[in-house]
Amino acid sequence: MRIFTALLSLFAPLLLAACNNAPEPVTMNTVKTGTPAMWKVTGTRPEQVGVAYMFGTIHILPNDVQWRTPALEAAIADSDHLVIEVLGLDDPQSAAKIFSRLAVSPGQEKLNARIKPSLRDDLDRIIDQSNISERTLNRMETWAAALSLASAQTRGLGLDSSSSVEKKLTAQFKESGKPIEALETIELQLGYFDKLPEAQQRQMLTSVIEDSADAQQAFEKLFNAWMTGNIEEIVTLSDAGILTDPKTRQYLLVARNLNWAEQLDLRLQKPGTSLVAVGAAHLVGPDAVQETLAKRGYKIEKIQ
Repeated sequence: MRIFTALLSLFAPLLLAACNNAPEPVTMNTVKTGTPAMWKVTGTRPEQVGVAYMFGTIHILPNDVQWRTPALEAAIADSDHLVIEVLGLDDPQSAAKIFSRLAVSPGQEKLNARIKPSLRDDLDRIIDQSNISERTLNRMETWAAALSLASAQTRGLGLDSSSSVEKKLTAQFKESGKPIEALETIELQLGYFDKLPEAQQRQMLTSVIEDSADAQQAFEKLFNAWMTGNIEEIVTLSDAGILTDPKTRQYLLVARNLNWAEQLDLRLQKPGTSLVAVGAAHLVGPDAVQETLAKRGYKIEKIQ
């Protein structure tokens, strides 16, 4: 999976949350109006008294796109609270401190020594474009350097997380006085990368470099698949690259989905209605969160 697809469909916009002063957006070949996929989860057993709407998100939005639909607005109105991946992304300073604590370790090799020589000129170009000093990147663990450079490339498209689906939904629920909860913490999400073996971290860095020329195309493909509710295309985009490694897939996707299903199962055994808004890749394919809930006796209905 391209690193941009990974960031936008699997993880909340951790580094992107702290990015400001994005350049003017480039002209995108993106759908302007759409119907992103959404499901309704209801119980079939006496103890399963709750209801959940599950809405797959993308963590960055271009300007002037209409992703809200009557079905989504009805689900929002019907929901008592919002469940998202991570809370605290509206405090960039705190998020940056957590990132720095995990990202910087002594004794790191220079970044250009962690890739094959044929990619070093491309790395130099990407670093120059990123406005991140080479000295700073050299002090980072490989996963952190990869995410920093990927985030910088996304900013280069004029995109940031200030207009993300999560932020807009969070603002709407706050205005309505409805509570907002999270399935993971910032530290936990960054920890998934931090605990990857170095070989996988270097694969991430290599992916960032090799895919740098196609960043816009990668974003457009994912965004258009999301906007049109094209589940099959999202699965295709999510089942390549680093997730082709079974251990990495188990760690970054499957185990997290199982954990979220467990949390939601407990919540659905209490009265109330939740809007669950998480990265789209978590809600598609055989390892989707809803698939686990279905195995536990819940009825899953695709309503958009």
